[in-house]
Amino acid sequence: MKPQVYSEIGRLRKVLVHRPGKEIDIIVPEMTKELLMEDILFGERAQQEHDQMCEVFHKFDAETYDAQSLLIETLMTAKPHIIDAFLDQLQQLENFSDEVFQKLKRMTPSELGNALIYGILHAPNVMTDEKLYFFKPVPNFIFARDPVITVYDKILASAMAEPVRQREAKILTFIFRNHTLFGMPQNLIDLHELSTEKAKITLEGGDFLVVDHQTIFIGLSSRTTLSSIKMLAGELKKLGVAYLFVAKLPPKVSFIHLDTVFTRISQTECIIYPPLFAKESPSRAEISFFDLTGEKPKEKKFDTIFEGLAEVGINLTPIYCGGKENLINQKREQWTQGANAFCIAPGIIMTYARNVYTAKELSKAGYLVVNASEVLTPTFEVEMDRKLAILIQGDELCRARGGPRCLTQPLIRDKF
Repeated sequence: MKPQVYSEIGRLRKVLVHRPGKEIDIIVPEMTKELLMEDILFGERAQQEHDQMCEVFHKFDAETYDAQSLLIETLMTAKPHIIDAFLDQLQQLENFSDEVFQKLKRMTPSELGNALIYGILHAPNVMTDEKLYFFKPVPNFIFARDPVITVYDKILASAMAEPVRQREAKILTFIFRNHTLFGMPQNLIDLHELSTEKAKITLEGGDFLVVDHQTIFIGLSSRTTLSSIKMLAGELKKLGVAYLFVAKLPPKVSFIHLDTVFTRISQTECIIYPPLFAKESPSRAEISFFDLTGEKPKEKKFDTIFEGLAEVGINLTPIYCGGKENLINQKREQWTQGANAFCIAPGIIMTYARNVYTAKELSKAGYLVVNASEVLTPTFEVEMDRKLAILIQGDELCRARGGPRCLTQPLIRDKF
């Protein structure tokens, strides 16, 4: 399978996800900060919400691939020296003990695939407050968007800013390089390999939006640095990117990635967090533009992202997360991922049901707003030519600080 993602909105055909599992259930309150979880989740409910999202994909004939299943399949078919090299990389990355390393090496492919995500607990008889995990889990693996970036016909292996998330990128890189479904090292670019001693790249998928076949929009956030974006610009130019927009986000946990405040949902629309992107806001994000068509990038500033996009022929109308009038509603629904919508096809989107004021704005913009439970009934007819906002349950998932876009990594979309 060769990736094909030339926009955020082309009809979805194949998507990578990870169903939350035991790695969610073993997180204790004391470990949430270290493991970058805002709260402890009720795993069973999170699974139900995730399953509903995937069922909606299937309703629209999009095929889902679970990353954990792909990992186990890859371990089953990869040659021993490939697996050994993979474990060596992880040990160098995380500096875990030789005892852990040897335990991992002795595991069957299924056991190893599970351990790399679930972690390994200490035995109950030796477990203490300070000693819970023999090998730590990766609970953020549910956010398939961040560890890799699918852009055009390439996969970029993200350079994760936080050490506790770096294993996720290594796992997905291992899959894309070695699974028989992909097996495409020539189509994968590891951003770590672009780093130098003087400049280290950190860039995550939530900050990277594929606007169209020649335009990229990146968030300058606490997880993605300006030096990283500039280092990446040369690689993007090789891929055919002509225009690069950058939005400088405030260094707050609520704005951890660009897609928490801006997502495109159709040829002519996007959802925004108004304080950062509305033209009338005095505190809107600083927008930089880089023209990559010449020998050297040309930089320019714009007052708004809409002004900048219009200059390259992309005219978008904003729909306000939380509504137009009430700043409190905007702030509350941005926190619960109201701006983090996922596009199944142009004008057909998925968003969390709890963001009622955002849903009202979508309705005003001509979207039929409908609960996922209704969409999944046998009598619901899929119509690709009407605007549709599907409300999925996400009360538990959003507590981990991610929305539908965060939970998904498109592999193939139709061109539009």
